[in-house]
Amino acid sequence: MRVDPELVQKLQQLRDRIGKPIAITSGYRCPAHNRAVGGATQSQHMHGTAADIMVKGLAPATVAEHAEAIGFGGIGRYATFTHVDTRSEKARWNG
Repeated sequence: MRVDPELVQKLQQLRDRIGKPIAITSGYRCPAHNRAVGGATQSQHMHGTAADIMVKGLAPATVAEHAEAIGFGGIGRYATFTHVDTRSEKARWNG
């Protein structure tokens, strides 16, 4: 599976903006793995356009604010991580 080059570029922009390493806890998922982890049926992860990320020392909400400034299409705020993706329409949620 190919990972969206725009996702890679935006993740690098986010890392440059934050000035700290970004840990990717989930990237591309095959449909079987996506089902096993309870992912959405139309998950961006299955298209190689999404990543769940963590930055040591930063709350997910803070990471999401930075992701907003970069221009990610989808941004989800969860208790322990932030979801970012490159969908074309804007989507924001709390998990």
